[in-house]
Amino acid sequence: MHHIPDYDVLYLAFPPNLALLIATGRSDYLTKLARDPVPLQRVRLLLGLGEYMHDSVTEGLHIYFGNPSGTLAPELLTALQETGMSERAHGIAEAIAAFGQNYPIEDRKRADLFAQSFLRIQEGIIPDLSKPPTAVDIKLRELGSKFADKTRFREDVETYARRDPVVAASLIQAREHLSDEQRLSYLQERLLPGVSGFGDAVVIKDGIERMPASYRTVLLLTILRGELFNGGIHQYFSNSSGAFAEYAAQALRDVGMASTAATIDKAISMFPKPYPMSTEERRRVSFEHDWNEWDDRLNGLTNEIDGDDIQGALAVYARQQGILPQ
Repeated sequence: MHHIPDYDVLYLAFPPNLALLIATGRSDYLTKLARDPVPLQRVRLLLGLGEYMHDSVTEGLHIYFGNPSGTLAPELLTALQETGMSERAHGIAEAIAAFGQNYPIEDRKRADLFAQSFLRIQEGIIPDLSKPPTAVDIKLRELGSKFADKTRFREDVETYARRDPVVAASLIQAREHLSDEQRLSYLQERLLPGVSGFGDAVVIKDGIERMPASYRTVLLLTILRGELFNGGIHQYFSNSSGAFAEYAAQALRDVGMASTAATIDKAISMFPKPYPMSTEERRRVSFEHDWNEWDDRLNGLTNEIDGDDIQGALAVYARQQGILPQ
């Protein structure tokens, strides 16, 4: 965790930003992409594919084409060919051919060739997951085995980065200029999912207390922040994350956020004493009821905490503790 691999430096410095495809569409995305030198355009396209690749998971190719990312398949194919990744280029070419003579770059048209695609969910159209797979579904899943080795893919991207002078120079510069926030985000990804909040209190305490204190602080506040943005304080305590609440309060004090720690303490005080660290027990005694005034009060504490403040404090803390990866 002390060193950021080249692949991850590239991802932090030149993210694919695939969410822009939903927000602005293909044309605007490609216009923004064209602002980079061509070698870095290739990098962003490759990293976009990488978002759907995982070691030993063969569904990634199907998901890539079944998402807005699939509109970039022709550009991705060119990038793979131009970077010397011939095996994967052949796989993408086969996948494109599965859609017919004219590849449907429009999400709506591509969606019609899937039985189980979420391409039109933005329009309120939910797929019928009971429908049998189409020929495209079957072919993409068949080809998926060629895209189930994320480790090797990362190595291939790094090889290209070292070989191309533009990317190599950009990589060196990017590593030197990564912000503390970017270095922190890499550390947070490495620490998650972290220890389990399930099991009895002894098991939970043993798992969390085995971690070095500084890494524990980063992990616990990362979990807290994620729950705050996803579902608020109520969700934090009803999920397994709530097992770490008492430790999270101390972690907040460690990063200089005493008032936020007091809010967590206030929430903890709403539960039976001693605090039910076991997620199973906490759910049984405090959450197996219809939503009522108690739930409103607990959830209302969300408004007293700013997740962005937590992230900023963590970046300062991690720098002070010397744990930001380089």
